[in-house]
Amino acid sequence: MAGLASLKLTTLFTYVGFVCSCGLYEFAGIFWMTYFNPFIQTYIGLSSSNIGTIVLVANITDALANPTVGILIESIKIPFFGNKRGCHLIGSLLIILFFPVMWINCPFCSDDTQRVIYYGAVAGFLNAVTPFIFLPHLSMIAVLADSEKQRYILGGISSFSKQFWGLLAYATMWLIIGADKATGDDDLGTKLGEQLKKASYVVVIVGVLCTAVFHASVWNIKDEKRANNHSPTFEGALPVSTSKRAALWDEIKTASKSPNFYILGLLYFVCRSELILYNFYQYFYYEISLHLNEGAVAYLPFICLSVGGVGSIAVKSIVKRITPIGTFLVGMMLVVISGIAFMILPASYENIVIIPVITWSVGSIFMYTLSLSFASNLLVELKISDVGLWGVYNLIDRILFGILFVVLQNVRPCPDSKECCEACEDFYRYAFGGGFVILAIAAGGLALGNHFLMKSATRKVELKPRTSRGVSQIQIVRNDDQAAP
Repeated sequence: MAGLASLKLTTLFTYVGFVCSCGLYEFAGIFWMTYFNPFIQTYIGLSSSNIGTIVLVANITDALANPTVGILIESIKIPFFGNKRGCHLIGSLLIILFFPVMWINCPFCSDDTQRVIYYGAVAGFLNAVTPFIFLPHLSMIAVLADSEKQRYILGGISSFSKQFWGLLAYATMWLIIGADKATGDDDLGTKLGEQLKKASYVVVIVGVLCTAVFHASVWNIKDEKRANNHSPTFEGALPVSTSKRAALWDEIKTASKSPNFYILGLLYFVCRSELILYNFYQYFYYEISLHLNEGAVAYLPFICLSVGGVGSIAVKSIVKRITPIGTFLVGMMLVVISGIAFMILPASYENIVIIPVITWSVGSIFMYTLSLSFASNLLVELKISDVGLWGVYNLIDRILFGILFVVLQNVRPCPDSKECCEACEDFYRYAFGGGFVILAIAAGGLALGNHFLMKSATRKVELKPRTSRGVSQIQIVRNDDQAAP
């Protein structure tokens, strides 16, 4: 509490405003990652391969938008609001206006091609706009804090905000599903479509409230006074100003000479893909493979995210006891065991699924959190900026996962069908559980490779000769007054 009291947060209202600054981004993001896939397939009626194309377009747009928007935020000047708060307001208004458009049946589309273009354009546009909210949220860490310690505290609050808004989004969907149970409509697609329309209106209300609270709480703070020293390393850090871009490119080229740079980039992609794979396929696994009721489909993601939040807090204590690589491998084993359970769990024992959901949540958050820590260690080792590293990693991650998702959608037993066939029950079972097993084993191998390479590099530094031709390197240094002995 003493740390929070020392922040440049003069009132509780300012603190609440910082939490609200990412509310719309996180709240809307949950509906995009979890419900867009089933919405497009069961309500709109597009085929699996068409959905893969839409998600790939959205991911590529997201990958290109993050660095572009970051440079734009640092370059433009918005009167009255300032550049960061002004861009945040623009992004918020655009999402508030256009987010409901993604959850309606295209009113002027007459065939599937036009629907793919429509939903691809809307999803791509919204993914391009979200950095206008998320990047100013991250940049406010440097604005509100006066020291490195305070920035880490606000970084922790930012992580808490992500969990908070995610839980609120799942709780919202849970309540909407519960309220619709009395409608008597048994058609899954129609019911889901109507539920998501209602949820999109809730997103708009949350967006309006969050935007108003955030801007009112920081009204008297000049966001242009960004701290000169670096903010802590976090995913998606705000790009530096234009004058530093040349130096940033040099740092990236220096980092690219290290094999750990590529290993950790793949590790980040694999660990993040586990989380996104769960979000994109959980609905179909629970509904089609396990035949769970609507209530379970709503509350299981809520439980998963809650346990993941606890696991992210517990990582630090566990690392102190069994080392970072040991903790990572524990997480890997939990994910592998959970993936196997997802594959073999019969529908007749559907209620037991909560056990692998919990173990997967803990294991995956261990792996993801430590993948970020390993990358942070590389930053220190190579003395490079967090901006360059995360910029490259996020660009690669978004594109690679988009390609991975397209492949999965096209290997479905009926990729061109608008409805799932009987074989889809096993497909989602093995794509869900088997995907976790494969990704976890790959991540374990990459983490071990990084660990041994880092140890080998450290050992070489320790064993590096300190003499040249029998003369100490320190001894051959001279100054004007005295020659070395």
